Amino acid sequence: MNFGVFYNTYYQRFVRYAFYYVNDLPTAEDMTHDALLYYWENKHRLPIDTDVLGYILQSVKNKCLNYLKHLQVEIEYSKNHTKLYDWEIVTRIQTLEDETYGTIFSKDIMKIVMGALDELSDQTRNIFVLNRLENKSRKEIAGILGVSLQKIDYHINKANNHLLQRLKDYIPLIFLFLN
Repeated sequence: MNFGVFYNTYYQRFVRYAFYYVNDLPTAEDMTHDALLYYWENKHRLPIDTDVLGYILQSVKNKCLNYLKHLQVEIEYSKNHTKLYDWEIVTRIQTLEDETYGTIFSKDIMKIVMGALDELSDQTRNIFVLNRLENKSRKEIAGILGVSLQKIDYHINKANNHLLQRLKDYIPLIFLFLN
């Protein structure tokens, strides 16, 4: 018997068997083709009394099992991914419903400002906080810290430049938001 006769004799029978389990005709056909071809190429390595139909059936069965197990893993992953995505969307909706744009924007800006202030030296940060957040005059700060007005100006300018650099992407939005 040549391969063509062998293939045509068993092909449809095993495609139906595989299709019953995998419910996807191209997949069932691929599995059957692979099983028949594998048997044909390796039949000389098998014992002479090997049950051909049983061998091919077992091969197709294993391919179906592997396919279904893989499908099960994909479905489980998809479920978990969908749950996570659903949670993320619900959270975003709640955030948008609970807060105004100004609140969200202000929180983002404050986070950047606080991070930028943490990057400054202690003296520059203290002078900036006293001047901008506690509304102390330059003279008052100079008196509190015992430094010159020029030193106060230097540190305020240094802090302003640093903040300007960190907020440069937000400046157009800040002007838009303020109007």
